[in-house]
Amino acid sequence: MGEFKNTENPVRVTTLKVVKKAKDVKINQLKIKELAKEWAKNDLVVPSWPKEYHLKTDNEKTLLDYIILLTSINFCFWSQDKRWEIRYDGKKYNGYFGLSLALKKFFEENLEKGNLEFFSKITLNQFKDLLQGGKNLLLLKERWKIIRKVSSKIIKKYGNSINFFASANGKCSVLVKKVYEELFSFDDISEYRGKKIYFLKRPQILIADAWGIFEGKGIAEFEDMDYLTCFPDYKVPQVLNHFGMFEYSGGLCKKIKNRIPIPHNSKQEIEIRSATVWGVEYLKNALAKEGKSFCSFEVDWILWNKAQGIEMKKPYHLTKTVFY
Repeated sequence: MGEFKNTENPVRVTTLKVVKKAKDVKINQLKIKELAKEWAKNDLVVPSWPKEYHLKTDNEKTLLDYIILLTSINFCFWSQDKRWEIRYDGKKYNGYFGLSLALKKFFEENLEKGNLEFFSKITLNQFKDLLQGGKNLLLLKERWKIIRKVSSKIIKKYGNSINFFASANGKCSVLVKKVYEELFSFDDISEYRGKKIYFLKRPQILIADAWGIFEGKGIAEFEDMDYLTCFPDYKVPQVLNHFGMFEYSGGLCKKIKNRIPIPHNSKQEIEIRSATVWGVEYLKNALAKEGKSFCSFEVDWILWNKAQGIEMKKPYHLTKTVFY
């Protein structure tokens, strides 16, 4: 990442090149402007970070360990068959909130094991138990390996999670680089027409979620939150497509509609994710012209939150990957 200035997020820089050359995904600028005008008329606010689905504790290290562990395995919750789910307080949950609550439950019931030290040595059976069996959860063994390696690396190099975060001196730009260069499976980088394309979904969402759970204070007080882009996954492009901001080619449309998996690192997948980054950037800029100023990650939160409350007829793309 040495070719980029500290103030430049390589995600913005490299994905723009893809957007300009993309064949299968186009961004509809008119729809973006229309949506920005419509949203600006309403009292558009950033949704509060969903604390009710996450661990609550006054112990800063425990809370940071929790959010690092959660982000390490926050990917690939879709299924072509029955979805993985857990029970928490008598209710069923799946997807990201199923994961956050399963980990929360473990921390609440195992005070001495709720730390990176334990997770650096957690057995596969212990990990499965935490996930209430883990049935139908894609990439289960990969998650187990990731959580062990991430925990071990932070302990070995920094001693604990607090020291790891503190080493960035309150700068997102520094911490994003550390996360993706030093932690196993966070190197979310693809190649398109011979060029490296940075997405860094989980490195960036780790910082945003830490900022959310700590309310931007203490170890998560960063001076450059506007450095972050959105978090290009499968849910955000789905909602952008729902609102008409994306135009997919006939071939790509057919694949998504028929739930045909799109390979990781394929041109179509890279174009979807790149357009997601810039769909959010353009929407952010359009909202600013309407008097509504947000950071990119806040627009992501607005879109993701809206996706939870609407029925979208257009499905999301399916890609089996550890990156989102």
